[in-house]
Amino acid sequence: MTPVLPAMTWPLIAYTSSFVIVWAIGMLALAARRPGHAELIRVWNPLAIFIIFGSHVACIGLIWGIMPFVPASTQFLLAIPLIGCVPVQLICSAENSVANRSGVVGVIGSLAIFFATRGTMEARLAALYIFGFGIVLLVLGDRVAATVRATVAARLSSDENARRLDQMLAEVAAERDAKTRFMAAASHDLGQPLAAAALYFDQSLRSNDELARARAVEGVRRAFTSAEQLLSHMLSHLRLEADAVEAHPSPVAIRPFLSRIAAQYEPAAAIAGIKLEVCGIRTVLNLDPSLIERAFGNLVDNAIRHSRAHRIALGARRSGGTIRLWVIDDGIGVPPIDAPHVFNDYYQAHSAANAQSNGFGLGLSSVRRLAGLMGGKADLDQRWLRGAAFYIEFPQVYLARSAVSNGIAA
Repeated sequence: MTPVLPAMTWPLIAYTSSFVIVWAIGMLALAARRPGHAELIRVWNPLAIFIIFGSHVACIGLIWGIMPFVPASTQFLLAIPLIGCVPVQLICSAENSVANRSGVVGVIGSLAIFFATRGTMEARLAALYIFGFGIVLLVLGDRVAATVRATVAARLSSDENARRLDQMLAEVAAERDAKTRFMAAASHDLGQPLAAAALYFDQSLRSNDELARARAVEGVRRAFTSAEQLLSHMLSHLRLEADAVEAHPSPVAIRPFLSRIAAQYEPAAAIAGIKLEVCGIRTVLNLDPSLIERAFGNLVDNAIRHSRAHRIALGARRSGGTIRLWVIDDGIGVPPIDAPHVFNDYYQAHSAANAQSNGFGLGLSSVRRLAGLMGGKADLDQRWLRGAAFYIEFPQVYLARSAVSNGIAA
Protein backbone atom coordinates (compact mmCIF):
# COMPACT_ATOMS: atom_id res chain seq x y z
CA MET A 1 0.00 0.00 0.00
CA THR A 2 1.36 3.38 -0.98
CA PRO A 3 1.85 5.63 2.09
CA VAL A 4 -0.06 8.88 2.24
CA LEU A 5 2.10 11.89 3.16
CA PRO A 6 0.59 14.64 5.30
CA ALA A 7 -0.08 17.96 3.63
CA MET A 8 2.63 19.66 5.71
CA THR A 9 5.30 17.64 3.90
CA TRP A 10 4.56 19.13 0.51
CA PRO A 11 6.34 22.48 1.19
CA LEU A 12 9.39 20.42 2.20
CA ILE A 13 9.20 18.42 -1.03
CA ALA A 14 8.88 21.65 -3.02
CA TYR A 15 11.89 23.15 -1.23
CA THR A 16 13.99 20.03 -1.81
CA SER A 17 13.03 19.88 -5.47
CA SER A 18 13.83 23.58 -5.98
CA PHE A 19 17.14 23.18 -4.17
CA VAL A 20 18.14 20.22 -6.36
CA ILE A 21 17.25 22.21 -9.49
CA VAL A 22 19.26 25.25 -8.34
CA TRP A 23 22.20 23.00 -7.42
CA ALA A 24 22.13 21.28 -10.81
CA ILE A 25 22.01 24.63 -12.65
CA GLY A 26 24.95 25.91 -10.57
CA MET A 27 27.03 22.83 -11.36
CA LEU A 28 26.29 23.14 -15.08
CA ALA A 29 27.20 26.83 -15.01
CA LEU A 30 30.44 26.06 -13.17
CA ALA A 31 31.37 23.37 -15.70
CA ALA A 32 30.56 25.65 -18.65
CA ARG A 33 32.31 28.76 -17.29
CA ARG A 34 35.49 27.12 -15.99
CA PRO A 35 36.33 30.05 -13.71
CA GLY A 36 39.83 30.98 -12.61
CA HIS A 37 41.17 30.79 -9.06
CA ALA A 38 40.22 34.37 -8.22
CA GLU A 39 36.61 33.92 -9.35
CA LEU A 40 36.38 30.58 -7.55
CA ILE A 41 37.38 32.22 -4.28
CA ARG A 42 35.31 35.37 -4.77
CA VAL A 43 32.08 33.91 -6.24
CA TRP A 44 31.88 30.15 -6.22
CA ASN A 45 33.18 29.41 -2.72
CA PRO A 46 30.35 31.44 -1.07
CA LEU A 47 27.90 29.66 -3.40
CA ALA A 48 29.33 26.31 -2.31
CA ILE A 49 28.72 27.19 1.35
CA PHE A 50 25.12 28.15 0.48
CA ILE A 51 24.64 24.78 -1.26
CA ILE A 52 26.12 22.89 1.70
CA PHE A 53 23.84 24.57 4.26
CA GLY A 54 20.87 24.24 1.87
CA SER A 55 21.48 20.52 1.54
CA HIS A 56 21.67 20.21 5.31
CA VAL A 57 18.24 21.80 5.64
CA ALA A 58 16.86 19.50 2.95
CA CYS A 59 18.33 16.40 4.61
CA ILE A 60 17.08 17.32 8.09
CA GLY A 61 13.67 18.10 6.62
CA LEU A 62 13.62 14.71 4.90
CA ILE A 63 14.55 12.93 8.13
CA TRP A 64 11.82 14.54 10.27
CA GLY A 65 9.26 15.42 7.62
CA ILE A 66 9.20 12.39 5.30
CA MET A 67 10.82 9.37 6.94
CA PRO A 68 8.30 9.02 9.82
CA PHE A 69 5.54 8.43 7.25
CA VAL A 70 7.19 5.71 5.17
CA PRO A 71 7.75 1.99 5.98
CA ALA A 72 10.82 0.90 7.93
CA SER A 73 12.41 -0.65 4.86
CA THR A 74 12.11 2.66 3.01
CA GLN A 75 13.53 4.47 6.02
CA PHE A 76 16.70 2.38 5.84
CA LEU A 77 16.96 2.97 2.09
CA LEU A 78 16.61 6.74 2.57
CA ALA A 79 19.24 6.65 5.31
CA ILE A 80 21.91 5.42 2.88
CA PRO A 81 22.13 8.59 0.72
CA LEU A 82 21.65 10.76 3.81
CA ILE A 83 24.66 9.14 5.49
CA GLY A 84 26.73 9.49 2.31
CA CYS A 85 25.82 13.18 1.84
CA VAL A 86 28.07 14.47 4.62
CA PRO A 87 31.29 12.61 3.63
CA VAL A 88 30.81 13.80 0.04
CA GLN A 89 30.64 17.40 1.28
CA LEU A 90 33.67 16.76 3.47
CA ILE A 91 35.66 15.60 0.43
CA CYS A 92 34.45 18.32 -1.94
CA SER A 93 34.80 21.24 0.46
CA ALA A 94 37.29 20.21 3.12
CA GLU A 95 38.24 23.80 3.97
CA ASN A 96 34.69 24.69 5.12
CA SER A 97 35.09 23.07 8.52
CA VAL A 98 32.15 24.94 10.11
CA ALA A 99 29.76 23.85 7.37
CA ASN A 100 31.02 20.28 7.57
CA ARG A 101 30.61 20.15 11.37
CA SER A 102 27.07 21.46 11.03
CA GLY A 103 26.36 18.66 8.56
CA VAL A 104 27.70 15.98 10.90
CA VAL A 105 25.80 17.33 13.89
CA GLY A 106 22.61 18.26 12.03
CA VAL A 107 22.22 15.46 9.50
CA ILE A 108 24.07 12.52 11.07
CA GLY A 109 22.88 13.51 14.57
CA SER A 110 19.23 13.80 13.42
CA LEU A 111 19.44 10.44 11.65
CA ALA A 112 20.91 8.75 14.75
CA ILE A 113 18.20 10.24 17.01
CA PHE A 114 15.49 9.27 14.51
CA PHE A 115 16.47 5.60 14.47
CA ALA A 116 17.10 5.54 18.25
CA THR A 117 13.47 6.56 18.80
CA ARG A 118 11.96 3.96 16.43
CA GLY A 119 11.79 1.27 19.16
CA THR A 120 13.09 -1.72 17.18
CA MET A 121 16.39 -3.51 17.69
CA GLU A 122 17.41 -2.98 14.06
CA ALA A 123 16.73 0.73 14.31
CA ARG A 124 18.69 1.03 17.57
CA LEU A 125 21.68 -0.80 16.05
CA ALA A 126 21.48 1.52 13.04
CA ALA A 127 21.38 4.51 15.41
CA LEU A 128 24.47 3.22 17.24
CA TYR A 129 26.33 2.73 13.94
CA ILE A 130 25.30 6.14 12.64
CA PHE A 131 26.35 7.82 15.88
CA GLY A 132 29.80 6.19 15.73
CA PHE A 133 30.10 7.12 12.08
CA GLY A 134 29.31 10.74 12.99
CA ILE A 135 32.09 10.78 15.61
CA VAL A 136 34.55 9.46 13.01
CA LEU A 137 33.44 12.16 10.56
CA LEU A 138 33.96 14.90 13.16
CA VAL A 139 37.51 13.71 13.80
CA LEU A 140 38.26 13.25 10.10
CA GLY A 141 36.73 16.63 9.29
CA ASP A 142 39.22 18.42 11.54
CA ARG A 143 42.10 16.30 10.26
CA VAL A 144 41.18 16.83 6.62
CA ALA A 145 40.77 20.57 7.12
CA ALA A 146 44.15 20.80 8.86
CA THR A 147 45.74 18.69 6.12
CA VAL A 148 44.25 20.90 3.42
CA ARG A 149 45.50 24.05 5.15
CA ALA A 150 48.96 22.54 5.59
CA THR A 151 49.00 21.37 1.97
CA VAL A 152 47.96 24.79 0.68
CA ALA A 153 50.55 26.50 2.90
CA ALA A 154 53.23 24.08 1.69
CA ARG A 155 52.23 24.67 -1.92
CA LEU A 156 52.34 28.43 -1.47
CA SER A 157 55.71 28.14 0.26
CA SER A 158 56.97 25.89 -2.52
CA ASP A 159 55.77 28.33 -5.19
CA GLU A 160 57.40 31.23 -3.35
CA ASN A 161 60.66 29.29 -2.97
CA ALA A 162 60.55 28.37 -6.66
CA ARG A 163 59.98 32.03 -7.54
CA ARG A 164 62.89 33.11 -5.35
CA LEU A 165 65.08 30.38 -6.83
CA ASP A 166 64.23 31.53 -10.35
CA GLN A 167 65.00 35.11 -9.32
CA MET A 168 68.31 34.10 -7.77
CA LEU A 169 69.25 32.03 -10.82
CA ALA A 170 68.40 34.99 -13.05
CA GLU A 171 70.54 37.28 -10.87
CA VAL A 172 73.42 34.78 -10.95
CA ALA A 173 73.10 34.48 -14.73
CA ALA A 174 72.99 38.26 -15.09
CA GLU A 175 76.05 38.64 -12.85
CA ARG A 176 77.86 35.90 -14.78
CA ASP A 177 77.09 37.61 -18.08
CA ALA A 178 78.10 40.97 -16.64
CA LYS A 179 81.42 39.58 -15.41
CA THR A 180 81.98 37.99 -18.81
CA ARG A 181 81.44 41.37 -20.43
CA PHE A 182 83.69 42.90 -17.78
CA MET A 183 86.52 40.50 -18.57
CA ALA A 184 86.09 41.13 -22.29
CA ALA A 185 86.08 44.89 -21.75
CA ALA A 186 89.07 44.65 -19.41
CA SER A 187 91.04 42.64 -21.95
CA HIS A 188 90.16 45.11 -24.68
CA ASP A 189 90.79 48.29 -22.67
CA LEU A 190 94.02 47.02 -21.14
CA GLY A 191 95.19 45.77 -24.51
CA GLN A 192 94.93 49.23 -26.05
CA PRO A 193 97.47 51.07 -23.85
CA LEU A 194 99.80 48.05 -23.79
CA ALA A 195 99.71 47.82 -27.58
CA ALA A 196 100.34 51.56 -27.76
CA ALA A 197 103.25 51.21 -25.31
CA ALA A 198 104.77 48.47 -27.46
CA LEU A 199 104.40 50.63 -30.57
CA TYR A 200 105.97 53.70 -28.94
CA PHE A 201 108.77 51.57 -27.49
CA ASP A 202 109.53 50.15 -30.91
CA GLN A 203 109.59 53.69 -32.33
CA SER A 204 111.99 54.83 -29.62
CA LEU A 205 114.40 52.02 -30.53
CA ARG A 206 114.24 52.55 -34.30
CA SER A 207 114.25 56.34 -34.50
CA ASN A 208 117.50 58.29 -34.81
CA ASP A 209 115.74 61.62 -34.22
CA GLU A 210 116.10 62.74 -30.61
CA LEU A 211 112.80 64.66 -30.68
CA ALA A 212 110.93 61.66 -32.12
CA ARG A 213 112.50 59.39 -29.54
CA ALA A 214 111.46 61.76 -26.74
CA ARG A 215 107.91 61.79 -28.04
CA ALA A 216 107.90 57.99 -28.24
CA VAL A 217 109.18 57.70 -24.66
CA GLU A 218 106.45 60.10 -23.50
CA GLY A 219 103.89 57.96 -25.35
CA VAL A 220 105.16 54.90 -23.51
CA ARG A 221 104.77 56.72 -20.20
CA ARG A 222 101.21 57.82 -21.02
CA ALA A 223 100.27 54.31 -22.13
CA PHE A 224 101.59 52.72 -18.96
CA THR A 225 99.90 55.42 -16.84
CA SER A 226 96.59 54.63 -18.54
CA ALA A 227 97.06 50.89 -17.98
CA GLU A 228 97.98 51.52 -14.35
CA GLN A 229 94.84 53.57 -13.80
CA LEU A 230 92.67 50.84 -15.33
CA LEU A 231 94.31 48.15 -13.20
CA SER A 232 93.98 50.28 -10.08
CA HIS A 233 90.29 50.81 -10.79
CA MET A 234 89.73 47.10 -11.31
CA LEU A 235 91.64 46.08 -8.19
CA SER A 236 89.85 48.67 -6.06
CA HIS A 237 86.48 47.31 -7.13
CA LEU A 238 87.57 43.70 -6.54
CA ARG A 239 88.70 44.64 -3.03
CA LEU A 240 85.32 46.25 -2.38
CA GLU A 241 83.53 43.21 -3.77
CA ALA A 242 85.57 40.95 -1.46
CA ASP A 243 84.80 43.13 1.61
CA ALA A 244 88.54 43.75 2.04
CA VAL A 245 88.14 47.49 2.69
CA GLU A 246 87.47 48.97 6.12
CA ALA A 247 86.34 52.50 6.98
CA HIS A 248 88.35 54.59 9.46
CA PRO A 249 86.18 57.63 10.21
CA SER A 250 87.50 61.00 11.24
CA PRO A 251 86.04 64.54 11.06
CA VAL A 252 85.73 65.81 7.47
CA ALA A 253 84.84 69.46 6.92
CA ILE A 254 82.41 69.20 4.03
CA ARG A 255 82.74 72.65 2.43
CA PRO A 256 86.57 72.48 2.12
CA PHE A 257 86.20 68.88 0.97
CA LEU A 258 83.84 69.92 -1.84
CA SER A 259 86.19 72.72 -2.87
CA ARG A 260 89.13 70.28 -2.95
CA ILE A 261 87.19 67.84 -5.15
CA ALA A 262 86.19 70.70 -7.48
CA ALA A 263 89.82 71.81 -7.79
CA GLN A 264 90.93 68.24 -8.45
CA TYR A 265 88.48 67.75 -11.32
CA GLU A 266 88.59 71.32 -12.67
CA PRO A 267 91.06 70.50 -15.50
CA ALA A 268 88.97 67.57 -16.78
CA ALA A 269 85.80 69.66 -16.50
CA ALA A 270 87.43 72.55 -18.41
CA ILE A 271 88.41 70.21 -21.25
CA ALA A 272 84.77 69.03 -21.42
CA GLY A 273 83.52 72.65 -21.37
CA ILE A 274 81.89 72.25 -17.96
CA LYS A 275 81.90 74.72 -15.07
CA LEU A 276 82.09 73.28 -11.54
CA GLU A 277 80.31 75.14 -8.72
CA VAL A 278 80.43 74.52 -4.97
CA CYS A 279 77.43 75.38 -2.78
CA GLY A 280 75.46 74.18 0.23
CA ILE A 281 75.77 74.01 3.99
CA ARG A 282 78.94 74.02 6.04
CA THR A 283 79.19 71.04 8.35
CA VAL A 284 81.59 68.38 9.59
CA LEU A 285 80.87 64.65 9.23
CA ASN A 286 82.63 61.63 10.70
CA LEU A 287 83.67 59.83 7.52
CA ASP A 288 86.66 58.03 6.13
CA PRO A 289 88.47 60.83 4.21
CA SER A 290 89.94 58.59 1.52
CA LEU A 291 86.76 56.58 0.97
CA ILE A 292 84.47 59.60 0.73
CA GLU A 293 86.94 61.24 -1.66
CA ARG A 294 86.91 58.17 -3.89
CA ALA A 295 83.12 57.84 -3.75
CA PHE A 296 82.27 61.49 -4.32
CA GLY A 297 85.05 61.82 -6.88
CA ASN A 298 83.53 58.95 -8.85
CA LEU A 299 80.22 60.82 -8.96
CA VAL A 300 81.94 63.97 -10.23
CA ASP A 301 84.00 62.02 -12.77
CA ASN A 302 80.87 60.23 -13.97
CA ALA A 303 79.06 63.55 -14.47
CA ILE A 304 82.00 65.08 -16.37
CA ARG A 305 82.38 62.11 -18.72
CA HIS A 306 78.75 61.26 -19.38
CA SER A 307 76.41 64.19 -18.70
CA ARG A 308 77.24 66.57 -21.61
CA ALA A 309 76.45 69.32 -19.13
CA HIS A 310 77.44 72.98 -19.03
CA ARG A 311 77.41 73.23 -15.22
CA ILE A 312 77.88 70.75 -12.39
CA ALA A 313 77.01 71.74 -8.83
CA LEU A 314 78.73 70.09 -5.87
CA GLY A 315 76.84 70.71 -2.66
CA ALA A 316 75.58 69.52 0.69
CA ARG A 317 72.04 69.80 2.03
CA ARG A 318 70.00 68.56 4.96
CA SER A 319 67.09 66.33 3.96
CA GLY A 320 64.91 65.23 6.86
CA GLY A 321 67.21 63.53 9.34
CA THR A 322 70.06 63.11 6.86
CA ILE A 323 72.89 65.01 5.22
CA ARG A 324 73.17 64.61 1.44
CA LEU A 325 76.22 65.34 -0.66
CA TRP A 326 74.98 66.19 -4.14
CA VAL A 327 76.41 66.13 -7.65
CA ILE A 328 73.85 67.84 -9.90
CA ASP A 329 74.33 68.55 -13.59
CA ASP A 330 72.25 70.23 -16.30
CA GLY A 331 73.11 67.65 -18.97
CA ILE A 332 71.19 64.98 -20.82
CA GLY A 333 70.07 63.17 -17.68
CA VAL A 334 69.69 59.44 -17.11
CA PRO A 335 67.22 57.58 -19.38
CA PRO A 336 64.32 55.91 -17.52
CA ILE A 337 65.47 52.51 -18.79
CA ASP A 338 68.84 53.00 -17.05
CA ALA A 339 67.78 54.81 -13.87
CA PRO A 340 66.95 51.71 -11.75
CA HIS A 341 70.20 49.96 -12.72
CA VAL A 342 72.96 52.57 -12.87
CA PHE A 343 74.39 51.50 -9.48
CA ASN A 344 74.50 47.80 -10.41
CA ASP A 345 77.86 46.12 -10.88
CA TYR A 346 79.16 46.15 -14.47
CA TYR A 347 76.11 48.05 -15.74
CA GLN A 348 76.70 50.51 -18.57
CA ALA A 349 73.98 52.87 -19.69
CA HIS A 350 72.36 52.61 -23.11
CA SER A 351 72.61 56.31 -23.92
CA ALA A 352 74.73 57.52 -26.82
CA ALA A 353 76.89 59.48 -24.40
CA ASN A 354 78.12 56.21 -22.91
CA ALA A 355 78.37 54.27 -26.13
CA GLN A 356 81.81 55.65 -26.94
CA SER A 357 83.16 55.96 -23.42
CA ASN A 358 85.69 53.61 -21.88
CA GLY A 359 84.95 51.92 -18.60
CA PHE A 360 83.73 48.75 -16.98
CA GLY A 361 80.47 49.94 -15.43
CA LEU A 362 82.05 49.93 -11.99
CA GLY A 363 82.17 53.62 -11.08
CA LEU A 364 78.70 54.06 -9.62
CA SER A 365 78.58 50.57 -8.10
CA SER A 366 81.82 51.43 -6.29
CA VAL A 367 80.18 54.64 -5.04
CA ARG A 368 77.34 52.65 -3.51
CA ARG A 369 79.69 50.14 -1.90
CA LEU A 370 81.93 52.87 -0.49
CA ALA A 371 78.95 54.79 0.88
CA GLY A 372 77.68 51.59 2.51
CA LEU A 373 81.07 50.97 4.16
CA MET A 374 80.74 54.38 5.83
CA GLY A 375 77.14 53.77 6.95
CA GLY A 376 75.48 55.77 4.18
CA LYS A 377 73.88 55.12 0.82
CA ALA A 378 74.16 56.45 -2.71
CA ASP A 379 71.29 56.96 -5.11
CA LEU A 380 69.86 58.88 -8.05
CA ASP A 381 67.03 61.36 -7.46
CA GLN A 382 64.76 60.50 -10.38
CA ARG A 383 62.56 63.54 -9.72
CA TRP A 384 65.26 65.78 -11.17
CA LEU A 385 64.21 66.51 -14.76
CA ARG A 386 66.87 68.94 -16.06
CA GLY A 387 69.92 66.72 -16.00
CA ALA A 388 70.84 64.25 -13.28
CA ALA A 389 71.06 64.53 -9.51
CA PHE A 390 73.21 61.93 -7.74
CA TYR A 391 73.78 61.98 -4.01
CA ILE A 392 75.50 60.24 -1.12
CA GLU A 393 73.42 60.30 2.06
CA PHE A 394 74.40 59.94 5.72
CA PRO A 395 72.27 60.11 8.87
CA GLN A 396 72.75 63.22 10.98
CA VAL A 397 74.25 61.03 13.70
CA TYR A 398 77.39 61.20 11.54
CA LEU A 399 77.73 64.89 12.37
CA ALA A 400 81.06 65.35 14.10
CA ARG A 401 80.92 66.57 17.70
CA SER A 402 82.74 69.73 16.73
CA ALA A 403 80.01 70.54 14.22
CA VAL A 404 77.27 69.98 16.75
CA SER A 405 78.96 71.96 19.51
CA ASN A 406 79.84 74.86 17.24
CA GLY A 407 76.41 74.92 15.60
CA ILE A 408 77.80 74.69 12.06
CA ALA A 409 74.75 74.65 9.80
CA ALA A 410 75.01 77.02 6.86
